[in-house]
Amino acid sequence: MRVEKFEGEKKVIKTEYTDMDLKAELNFYLSDKFIQDLFLLDEISLEEYRKIRRENIKKFRPILSELML
Repeated sequence: MRVEKFEGEKKVIKTEYTDMDLKAELNFYLSDKFIQDLFLLDEISLEEYRKIRRENIKKFRPILSELML
């Protein structure tokens, strides 16, 4: 749910998410957790981690992707 302010009034806009949106969000989260673990175990470099994460954001399009880039 998003709240916007228009000249002193609050307007509530409900955003409906489909099952596909939620699955993409979950897949992004699981993928991100996996690459974080790889990075923390020194299996991949920071540059590789960032590159993979950017590609995952493009592929899965998580709901908050605009804030992640």
